[in-house]
This record gives sequence, structure tokens and C-alpha cells, in this order.
Amino acid sequence: MTQPPSPEVRLFARDLPPSAWSFEESDAFSFALENRGLPGLAAPDAGAHWNWAADVHQRGRWVRRVGQGPLAGPVPLGGTREFAAHLGITLIGGDYELRYGLEPAGGNGAPLPGGGPRWSSEDAPLRVKNQILEAFVELINACNFRCTYCPQTTLQRKQRPMDFALATKVVRDLADMGHHHPIRVHLLGEPLLYPRFFDFVEMAHDMGQRVNLVTNGSRFSEKTIAGIFRTGVDEMRISLNSPEESLHDAERGTTLPYAEYIAGVRRMVAECARRGRPPLLEINVLYQSAQRGSPEDDARINRVANEWANVVREAVGLTPLADGEVDHLANVRRTEDVTLSWYTMIPLGQGIELQFTPYHSWGKGQSPAGHFCSYPWRQLAILVDGQATACCVDGEGEICLGDAKVQTVEEIWNGPVLNRIREAFWNQQRAVEAKCASCQIRHWELFQQYRTHELDPSV
Repeated sequence: MTQPPSPEVRLFARDLPPSAWSFEESDAFSFALENRGLPGLAAPDAGAHWNWAADVHQRGRWVRRVGQGPLAGPVPLGGTREFAAHLGITLIGGDYELRYGLEPAGGNGAPLPGGGPRWSSEDAPLRVKNQILEAFVELINACNFRCTYCPQTTLQRKQRPMDFALATKVVRDLADMGHHHPIRVHLLGEPLLYPRFFDFVEMAHDMGQRVNLVTNGSRFSEKTIAGIFRTGVDEMRISLNSPEESLHDAERGTTLPYAEYIAGVRRMVAECARRGRPPLLEINVLYQSAQRGSPEDDARINRVANEWANVVREAVGLTPLADGEVDHLANVRRTEDVTLSWYTMIPLGQGIELQFTPYHSWGKGQSPAGHFCSYPWRQLAILVDGQATACCVDGEGEICLGDAKVQTVEEIWNGPVLNRIREAFWNQQRAVEAKCASCQIRHWELFQQYRTHELDPSV
């Protein structure tokens, strides 16, 4: 007697994009699930008992799970149903195969058994592209401050603005690559000193790009504030850094009086509160890492937070907070970044946040014997003269990846110099550039995420 065929479920992609960006969720697509004889999948509560899952493989070996979720409903026997899905592409760029599967709810993310008698999956090719998460366009490397904690005080590069034609080319190159994160208009320097700053913002917007402005806050005249809102600067970080008068006088290296400086920053913050976003606004304050969590540090955080919370409250007509009325640390968001420093973020209002950041050494220090840095997969900076570097702390441009005047940004991003840096970090956990070899920044947690033990890309 012929045995009846085993129940089977077949899964296959629909509308899967041919490529996806690394380190972010994919665009919505769909996959189809065909029920060839699994009664439980046709039950009304099938979604409570079955999960769909998607894994990526490379060279026939499992890499990691990139998608999983409950079914949105039952699939009738003999029928096919489509489900919407997203993938979490936390992957280094490369060519992969995407496989689907079905598993009982609560699956632990182990490799799918794809191809077994109960379900099968049609592999779909998926090209993951390394993306520039942080593109820096250094419009000007001159600054009107000489802060003690900034390499501007020792800068050897000639201080000048970027040629506007070069700036336009770089933005066009980024747009042609599909870049979609805000362009950071600095590496060193004060961007609001750039003669054509607002022309740059409008040009970038015309090309579908967004702009992130980091400023020391010294240029907030009525005309500049009006320009920021007129052109719709998308994001802004005010490097307040030294909010107390004594620190301002000791650290900022400027003749601008503290009272005049702080009045301009308050004017800008108040306007952001009144008008609403854009820009998304972050006010940054520096602190000593050794003091983190001490009673003195917590008292300072609360005092500074209260001051700036009141700037926002007064701007929108709310009653100011009395000193000590609110513990701003009660619901604080503290995150540990990959350099093992702590960031403390306190919301002040809609789209306005106060961030406490530790002083850092711009990468100077002793590099460990084993070294992994994620910046070559995440950052690219174009300096004022067109030279490209791989790192936001390379203030002198010691890492030369190419020249944006004669190469496209995409050619530099996928070029031999940067790929050599990536290969050494990935396969040997070592730095091949002198700047990297003397840098103490390392990203071991990210390395463990990227390079799972199941996959050795050197094979």
C-alpha cells in the first residue's frame, strides 16, 4: 500500500529586494506560505502556535536569524497565503542566501531544518551592502574656539573651507549611492563659519539628503537662527560641553563672554521648543568618567538638567521647575557605548534632549593586542580638501582612503584601502593603519554580533 505523503509546508519570498543595507531593518516585503497537508496550520489559532522565521546562509553555512514572528493568521489546507515581513540585517556586507522556515512558537533561533519532509523553502539570493551610517562632510576645519579637549588646538592641516563645488559633488555621490542617513557637516571646525552653509543645506535637501549640524553654539544670532529654520536643518547638536561659567572660561579658549554665549544658546533652544522640530535637538555636556554615578555628578546632572528644562518650559508657557522639584535621573536613559563609556540622555521636551558625554582622548592611547573597530563598516569622512578618512577621530587625516575630487564616494567606500583595513580587523583582529594601531577605541561587543561562531568568512 502506498503511504500518503507527509504533510508539507512550502515557503517562498515575494517582492524580496535584490539588496539590503547592513545594520538596519529591511523594507517591507512579503513571503508566501503554502499549506500542503498540515492541519494545525489551518486552525484559527495557528498564529499562536507557529512562527515564521528567516535565516541567512553563506557558502552553505548558517550565519544567523534575520527575521521571525508569529503568523498573522491560518493558512487553509491546500491553500497559499502571503504574509508581510521585515528582516533585521545586522550583517557585514556580502552575498547570502535567504531561507525561510516554520517552527513552533517560542523558537530559539536555531538553524531552520529547511528541506525536511514537513516544510521546504526556496532559497533567495540576498546581497547585503555595507552602508555609510555616518557620513561626515567637513565643510570647514577652522573654528572660533580653542577648547582644551579638542584637537583643534594642535591641528596641523591648513584651516580653510571646502570648495562648494566639491561639497556638491560629495553630496551627489552620496545620493547616488542611496545614502539615507543625515550628513554630518563637520569633523573638525565650526560649520556655521562656512560662508555658504545655508546654500549647502538647501542643496542637500534638493538631492534628498538630510543635514546634521554640530555647532559650538557661538553663532546663534537672530539671522542665523532664522536661517536654520528657513532651510529646515534636520538635526542639530549644540556642544555646550562646559555649561558652568568657570568651566567655560577655563576650557573653551574664546574671548566670547560666558553671559553672551549662554544667552545665544538659550535663544536657540527656546526657538526649537516654540517652533517644534525640525531640527531634532541635542544639547551636549561633558563630564569626567571617573565621577560617573557619584553624588556630586548626579547633583550636577540634576542642576544642569533643571536649568535647561526650564528654558524649554518657559518657551512653551509652562511653570518653571524649582530646584530639586524633579529628579531628572529618575527615568533617565543611560547607555553604555562600545568604548565602555556612559552616555546619559535626559528628555527636555518634544524632540529636545540633554546628553551627558564623557571627555575622550580622540582615540589616543595604547591599542590592545587584539583589536576590532566597526568604523570602517559604518563611517566615512570627506575632509575639506577632498581626502577621505575612515574615522571620526582622525582629525589630521592620517588614514588616507582616497580623494573625493577624482573618485566617487562609492569608489572610495568599496576601494582597496578601506577593504584592506576591514579584512585585517575581521580576519586577524589587528590594525594595519598607524592611526588605528595607536587608538584605544575597540568594539568587541559588535565584533561578537557580526562574526558568529557559525561562520568564518575566511573559508
